[in-house]
Amino acid sequence: MTTNTGSTTTMRTTIATASVTTSDPSLATVGTVEAVGNGNNANRLSAGAVTGVGIGTFILGAILAFIAAFFLFKQRNKHQNANVGRKEYPSYADSAPDLAMLQHKSAGSLVGRYSPYVQVSQTSIPAPLAVHPPSLMPAPIPIPTNASKNVTAFLPPAADNEEVWNGVVHLFALMHEHVEKYYRDVNASITPSMEPEIAEFGAKEVDMAQLLQECSSPTAALKHALVTYVLRITGPKQKEGDEGTLFPEELYVAHAENHTKVESDPDLIAATSLHRRISVYLYSNITGMPNRRRSWMAQSNIREAAEHFALTFFPWANPTSSDQDKDEDLARIITDTLTMRIWLFGQSDIYEFEWEGVGERGIVINPGLVKRKRAESDGDDSVVQLVEGAVVAR
Repeated sequence: MTTNTGSTTTMRTTIATASVTTSDPSLATVGTVEAVGNGNNANRLSAGAVTGVGIGTFILGAILAFIAAFFLFKQRNKHQNANVGRKEYPSYADSAPDLAMLQHKSAGSLVGRYSPYVQVSQTSIPAPLAVHPPSLMPAPIPIPTNASKNVTAFLPPAADNEEVWNGVVHLFALMHEHVEKYYRDVNASITPSMEPEIAEFGAKEVDMAQLLQECSSPTAALKHALVTYVLRITGPKQKEGDEGTLFPEELYVAHAENHTKVESDPDLIAATSLHRRISVYLYSNITGMPNRRRSWMAQSNIREAAEHFALTFFPWANPTSSDQDKDEDLARIITDTLTMRIWLFGQSDIYEFEWEGVGERGIVINPGLVKRKRAESDGDDSVVQLVEGAVVAR
């Protein structure tokens, strides 16, 4: 055979060999290459080799084209998403073209509760409702039926009789001790200029200048003068315009109501009592709170009252005692008495000092104290004697 014939023979042999050796195309290719190498010494490629190279080149080109198209579409999607974001439309995650096509294709079959895709409603958003401002008048809050009806629970409890008795008797004892410590029994002369000042002291039925001259114990007369003086300047004023009392002006209205005829109306009696108690409570917790100016004025008035008593009765003063100690001791007594008078005024019942028997049985050195409970119906007020008056011989 010629060379051409030999080549044909070789080709046929190669195909047969590839068919017999294996069914794997790759192995067939290897066999083909080996056969060609053995049969063609002129380095010429066979038609099968050319076909294989073409197919490989086509596949490689397709892969490169797919990759290029993938990145091209990806860049285009990024550009579109950036434009959508600038227009304030909702944007979604980037996706490849094939993935986007897959989503579009399978959207009809994956809708519902378990769909992994977001469904955007195309309906227009309803206009917001007009907001009305809240009403200026709040709705009434119903009071529960089991709410407590004790509206006076914040007030301090009422004092018992023993507590009142101890406080009043203690103050009387302090006043008597003050006279015994800083004054003495001496027959001092009273000049005409002293009589008007001395006459301001003592009970209404007592002439203090005459009592000091006639009694055997001037200190007993001084005890009467001191007790009446301290109780008068620490008690409520009896009428508008009265001066010389240290009792708070803020409590005068409540005091005037207690002396108003209420015609045994139980509601008015309860109202005036409650008003008095609340007035004292507010004064003690708000109005009467200590401040520098108020405290200075109160202490100044109390000190002036103590000095006034000492100057009026200086002829009977104990020369061995200190005037400063005497004034300070009496100022403390006046302060304690004023506190006690305000406390008694804030009780539910009415407490009154009574000077009975003055000038008849001797010298009354302290009055009696009664507790008066106003009757809530027709009838007399109930009166309880808490402290008995003390009387000594002239």
